[in-house]
Amino acid sequence: MLRPKYHFTPKKGWINDPNGPVFYKGKYHLFYQHDPNSLVWDRMHWGHAVSDDLLSWDHLPIVLYPDDMGDIYSGSAVVDKENVSGLGSKEDPALLVFYTSHHMETKREQQCVAYSRNGLTFTKYEGNPIIPGKEHTPARDPHVISNPILGGFTMTFTKEDAVVFYHSKDLLTWEMTGEFIPPEKALTGMIECPCMFPCRVSSDESKYVLILSMDIPEDEFSKLPEGCVPHKRLMQYFVGDFDGNKFVLDDSYNGPLMVDNGPDFYAGTIFSNVEFPILISWLGDFSEGAGIPMENEGFRGVMSYPRKLSLGFENGAYYLKQEFYPDPNEISRKYGADPEVSYAKEPGREILRDHCVEETIVDGKYALTRFVK
Repeated sequence: MLRPKYHFTPKKGWINDPNGPVFYKGKYHLFYQHDPNSLVWDRMHWGHAVSDDLLSWDHLPIVLYPDDMGDIYSGSAVVDKENVSGLGSKEDPALLVFYTSHHMETKREQQCVAYSRNGLTFTKYEGNPIIPGKEHTPARDPHVISNPILGGFTMTFTKEDAVVFYHSKDLLTWEMTGEFIPPEKALTGMIECPCMFPCRVSSDESKYVLILSMDIPEDEFSKLPEGCVPHKRLMQYFVGDFDGNKFVLDDSYNGPLMVDNGPDFYAGTIFSNVEFPILISWLGDFSEGAGIPMENEGFRGVMSYPRKLSLGFENGAYYLKQEFYPDPNEISRKYGADPEVSYAKEPGREILRDHCVEETIVDGKYALTRFVK
């Protein structure tokens, strides 16, 4: 059985969204939506793997299992360097992971937290849920970042057709501060996995980027930009500012901006506690029959090659610049393969526009050979 060499896959079972990627105690940690007992989406756990280089991963035991509150849905991770939660110390900071508990019968979705002192085993906080939810009310996928305006931290998650913003000083008690509803020009539909983060434009300018994973109806396809493959599940982004309470869209916005134009790039999120934004996404195949397991395959699901993000400014508007990280050519040499990788040498629109790839097996390894329209 062939597996991708440079894209993360599970040992067995199903995976989808990457969750809480973070650099902690000298390792990159990747958590992810996982059902170890099925090849289709079912009971969600948090799987776990660690890496030194973002590409060669060591599988570790599952860290979060379903409980009486429900299955363990997507979320994020924060290193509590100042020990504001009291769950670690400044000398030995705790790693906090935020997730949604989804009760399968009542459909109640609530925001919860677990913590670890070693990055390997986690304890669910006894005060969960930290943000209660209502039955049959979608509210999920908490993403937590530091708040430079108010101090403390800001959490975003989706609630029905909006992204809501909460603030906390201690990572445990939260108060709502605002919301963001995509404008009419944007793609509309079910919102998942909001991810807001600061992103550098130049040495002296930064903006905030808000990425939303969307499940859109077909009547929204007419809004898709040229070059985007019409499909229901995709990732759009917005550029603007953060006022400490909520995201404020930049006045230059003039219609949908796509993170990736292909049909299988979803639920992306960025690594926490790193120098610059690094994006990783689920390469979910949403074509007909994709959810049917193939006999003897043993696993289903793959993550994207990581991408380093920055912003550009052109024709009066901001746009997301992406480059593979680490450099595929350097990694190919490290692992003894020579796939002659061709990709956008300078971060820019090329990766966004020429997203589709032709994959070639080189020495039993998957290698990216070229971009095609």
